Amino acid sequence: MAAFTLEAAPGTDIWRKPPTTDVWNAPISRTSSGPLKKFQSARATFWADWSERYDQAGLLLVPKPSSASAVFPPAKWIKTGLEFYLGKPHLSTVGCDRFADWSVGPLSLSEGERPPADEGVGGVTIEVVREGDEHGRSFWVYRLVLDAEGGVVERIPLREICWVLAEEEDGEGEEWVLDVSPLVARPEKSATEALKVAFKSFEVHWQS
Repeated sequence: MAAFTLEAAPGTDIWRKPPTTDVWNAPISRTSSGPLKKFQSARATFWADWSERYDQAGLLLVPKPSSASAVFPPAKWIKTGLEFYLGKPHLSTVGCDRFADWSVGPLSLSEGERPPADEGVGGVTIEVVREGDEHGRSFWVYRLVLDAEGGVVERIPLREICWVLAEEEDGEGEEWVLDVSPLVARPEKSATEALKVAFKSFEVHWQS
């Protein structure tokens, strides 16, 4: 997919925290949907002029029963990418089954990853991949370091998420679907401008 820019107004977020916080008002677009069983991977490369606490961008994945398409907000979701925290962007992954949990890690950019100052496009690449081994199935979240031609130089594991594939079918055989979207959000309500995120790429692969 060609490069594009998405915006998120102040006060937008996706977050669920006990006892009562359940926010789902980030702008969602360019969604790719398909059967959860056929999902293979999703990848996005993006950057922004991060400035406000919790500014965030990356990938959003929403698994749900096919009959629950109209349920809002969705019960389960995953978001992963970058989040601006303690004055700098961090690698970030949030998984929500009942309530959300959040993991963050330090970010350092190689020379090839630094976004060109005159373009504002480039930056970090995040990938979510279906994987399996002798212990079972899961989604793995990776940060990818790419070369100038887009080849993978290094695949850095960030998090394994197991619960999402436990419900590919419920007890009655109902099929689950997965929505995959680029993520942008600016939770800070006092911000005076929208967060603009430049996506160099966004791609989702499904089993044929």
